[in-house]
Amino acid sequence: MGLDSAGSLQLLAETLKASGSGRLTLRGQSMHPTLQDGWKLHVVALPAESLRVGDIGVFIHSDVLTIHRLIWRKKQAGREWLVFQGDNNPAREMVAPEAVLGRVEGAEVEREDGKAAPPFAVGRDERAWFYRSLYRIHRALLRALPGAGLPEEGESPGVVYRVLRGVFRALEPVFSPRPRR
Repeated sequence: MGLDSAGSLQLLAETLKASGSGRLTLRGQSMHPTLQDGWKLHVVALPAESLRVGDIGVFIHSDVLTIHRLIWRKKQAGREWLVFQGDNNPAREMVAPEAVLGRVEGAEVEREDGKAAPPFAVGRDERAWFYRSLYRIHRALLRALPGAGLPEEGESPGVVYRVLRGVFRALEPVFSPRPRR
């Protein structure tokens, strides 16, 4: 989903912060099948610290409003970064915490008779569970095995990290398959 002008993005960010919530109409297929093009999304403004791995976040990336799932948090060069990915998109975005505007809490679908159906919750699905579970396991392993951490830039990954990364890559298509467009 994208807004194309910096002024529109700034206005949206200020409106969300001031009101605490808002509604957006989704444009695009990157979150299919979880979210569909044309759905009206209910967004709650909140800081990046309040997002949990698995949540569907709203953020500004490369001057475009984007709605993707938070799949990981990582520290690089002493700074935290958020890793987002669309449910129907192979690309991942590393985003600074200050780019986060909020979290998608629900959606509305217009019925065939033109009326809006009652809103329903989104983002509490098997993909959210998968990413949350693996993130928790990884954090627990970090306490027990320091070699399980992400290597810093220029460092070679340790054996434990490579094994964990292989397990993640093997399980991700099972629990979080990419639909075909």
